[in-house]
Amino acid sequence: MAEKRLRRVSRLALGRANPIKESRDKAEQAEALRQQGKLDDAEAICSELLSRYPNYMAALHTLGLIYADRKTPLRALGPLFRAATLNPRSWRTLTALSGVCLELNALEMAAQILEQARQLNPRDANIFATLGEIYREEREYELARDAYRNAVELDPNFEAASIGLARVCISLGEYHTAVEILGGLVKRGVRSLGVLSALAQLPAGAAGIDVLKELERVVRPDSGNQSEFDNSVAFARAAALDRASRHAEAWEELRGANRMRFATRQQELRMFRDKERTSLSRLKENRAPIKSSAAAALATTLLIAGPSRSGKTSMEQLVATLPGVKRGYENPSIDTAVRNAFHEAGLITSWDLGDLPTQFHSIVREIYVEELGRRAGSAKVFTNTHPGHIHEAMQIAALLPNMRFILMKRDVDDMMLRMYMRSYYVGNPHTYNLKAIRDHVAWYYEMMERLAEKIPDRVRVIHYEDMVTDPAAALRVAADLCGLPVSDTPLPLLGDDRGCAGPYREFMTAELG
Repeated sequence: MAEKRLRRVSRLALGRANPIKESRDKAEQAEALRQQGKLDDAEAICSELLSRYPNYMAALHTLGLIYADRKTPLRALGPLFRAATLNPRSWRTLTALSGVCLELNALEMAAQILEQARQLNPRDANIFATLGEIYREEREYELARDAYRNAVELDPNFEAASIGLARVCISLGEYHTAVEILGGLVKRGVRSLGVLSALAQLPAGAAGIDVLKELERVVRPDSGNQSEFDNSVAFARAAALDRASRHAEAWEELRGANRMRFATRQQELRMFRDKERTSLSRLKENRAPIKSSAAAALATTLLIAGPSRSGKTSMEQLVATLPGVKRGYENPSIDTAVRNAFHEAGLITSWDLGDLPTQFHSIVREIYVEELGRRAGSAKVFTNTHPGHIHEAMQIAALLPNMRFILMKRDVDDMMLRMYMRSYYVGNPHTYNLKAIRDHVAWYYEMMERLAEKIPDRVRVIHYEDMVTDPAAALRVAADLCGLPVSDTPLPLLGDDRGCAGPYREFMTAELG
């Protein structure tokens, strides 16, 4: 009897100090703290658990999410990968791991991992939202729209998926749908910076919502940086003030927001300017004749280049009305081919075709041809509006088959203002200072002029103002360049942003000194 009671007491003691239950409780506490934005406390619990149980999958999963929340994807990669190896059937871990790969610009790997997650759980909204992000990064906007819609249908309260869907609709020019989505979020009481920033991007009068009033209610997320949040709010407020024709107030918001951003981008700007000088020098020295590289079985790539805000997207909208044209938007196909060529050649990673030894150029061509076939399908012309490709335009013309170029110019003051008003997610360190913008535009225009001189049969220059005034004439220029007939398809409404710098000219002159 005594022995039986002793065994019962031992079991009770084990229940009170059960390491399995205790570790699970702590892991759940860590995840709850993470979701509340208390990342330091959550990390401390995960680290303590992993010091005792190095292969504790739940702790590794949450630790990876903590690093992802902190925007440190390289640190997140290790814990999430270890968690996935321990439980390869965890669609939640695979989805999170795919998101980290997306942050690291490993889009192909992100898609492969996400497909595994989708096979395990084909009805999860997070999987479709991440798939939407991948397609959006690839500039496959139609596919992104479908993925985001699936996510929202599965979870109507999924704010990030709704915002993603609205942003894709804006990229596609489907402003009415974007207004419905964003307006619905506002009516439900969602006033995040993401929603209001997207509303501020819409054409004047499209939103029907008082963005300025709503911005007064926006609250910084618990895990967000206050100064970065305030800076982003300032850009959104400036855009809303501009649309309300309150130009002096808009300018004051812009000056403060841009000066703060510019102060932190000096090293990046120096590297940016060095690359510009190198590219211009390389183009001036390039005297090699460009041989014809026609390939009848492949689509023509039409690169519509120009500085940011020069009208590239509007020109692409026009070109897309021609029969046999598929829009590629600002797609990364050329970048992908160049980067992977460096990898396959065993070289350190670079995105600069000018750095790649010529004996490896055939690899770029092979990869790009594969990319073009995948993206263009049966289309005769595939467009690309990536402005950075002006750096290696001559090399691209010589290396890749069926390349054509439309180079966009615009009134410099109008273009400078629109750059100055925009908060870019990455790159573009010059856009936060008017003098730096002016220098960049001067460099870009010289690059375009040199390119047009060297390969005139492949290049056409179109001015934004001419395109807006007579879109049919601009379309005929593009059709002739690409060897396409002009159809009777109704032309899209392009909008008219000419003269936008007028109300700001005095401010801009003073800023430029």
